[in-house]
Amino acid sequence: MVSKIQKDSKKLTFFIIAYWHDPRFKRKIGGLIRMFELADNLTRMGNSVILFLPKIGYPKKQTIAKVIEIPFLDLPLIRPLSFHLISTLILFGKLIERPDFLYIRQMNSFLPMLIAKLFRIPAFFEIPNDPYLAYQLSGKIKHFLERIIDRYSMILADKIVVLSQWSKRRLNQIGRIPLSKIVVLHSGTDTKLFRPLEKKECCQKIGLEPSFIYVGFIGSFFLYQGIDTLIEAAPNILEKCAVARFLLVGDGPMMDTWKNKVKQKGLQNTFIFTGQVSYKKVPEYIGAMDLCVAPHKKETNQASPVKLFDYMACSRAFVASDIEVVKEITGDCNCALLVQPDNPKQLAEGIIQLIEYPEKRRMMGANGRSFAGERFDRLEITKHLINVFKDVKLGVLHENRQIS
Repeated sequence: MVSKIQKDSKKLTFFIIAYWHDPRFKRKIGGLIRMFELADNLTRMGNSVILFLPKIGYPKKQTIAKVIEIPFLDLPLIRPLSFHLISTLILFGKLIERPDFLYIRQMNSFLPMLIAKLFRIPAFFEIPNDPYLAYQLSGKIKHFLERIIDRYSMILADKIVVLSQWSKRRLNQIGRIPLSKIVVLHSGTDTKLFRPLEKKECCQKIGLEPSFIYVGFIGSFFLYQGIDTLIEAAPNILEKCAVARFLLVGDGPMMDTWKNKVKQKGLQNTFIFTGQVSYKKVPEYIGAMDLCVAPHKKETNQASPVKLFDYMACSRAFVASDIEVVKEITGDCNCALLVQPDNPKQLAEGIIQLIEYPEKRRMMGANGRSFAGERFDRLEITKHLINVFKDVKLGVLHENRQIS
């Protein structure tokens, strides 16, 4: 039975539309965790939510909200086009339910935004990463099309949601989007699921020897995560602390590359690659870690890294790259050591410092837990978003009355 959290007097109806694809999840659970938690929190607050998602990763098993699984032709180029076409047709059919809002995650199609405008439904457009950095990685034709689609989506949207103040400034300065149109919602974390746990108990549950000092990472294995910098730093760390072990939780395209690099350096006995683990189990892995890392590369797309919020909620100090979005998240809470990106020496020094001073890392972990609870709990973020929704709804109703 779904529990209701601060149920409002009037139930609102939300359509959330998002596209993603990862062949690793054709036959196992996975997907856009933050979208699922947004849908769950909106539902628990007494609202009606329908998610329009690709038929991959078993989305119906990951949320209490209603899910419409969109089939698609699983071929390059045709895959997203088929999703956009089919999802648009299904969306048209569901408009009979008169949703109060459409929430669309950036997906290289402005059709849902256009539908929202035609039917005078308030629409929010979420941009999870910096688009201007992403365009630089695309070919000329793709670059041109992505810019055009995103530009029209931004124009048609009532509000644009980004995950950091850094992204807000970029949209304003480069995209000339008015600051009043941009809403910042940090990725945040589920502070009930991600909580401080005892290391020994966690190690026993996941089959690790608790006497080692675990330096941990959770996340998708993409190049920008900077794990190659951690591998380069490992010998210096082991020289100072022979019982250090590196626990890497996740999967992705860089898995084999990083495993081979570890083997080439003769470090295979000190690195543990867990592969993909259940989202609900992640807190146990963080609980087994003595400290955590987020060694992003300098050229990262400055996305709001979910792992930082989870580390903080689990009361774990961490060493991270000194980039804008990380500084924005950690603020002055004294929960992390920030080091120069792509610098193995500095990364090693930061990790060694936290290993050698356990009381310091416990204090930093406690600071992080408190900070996450005060500012980054996803339920509180959803409540703030609801208030923004209502303000926009009032404005649209007023505008529609003037038009009619």
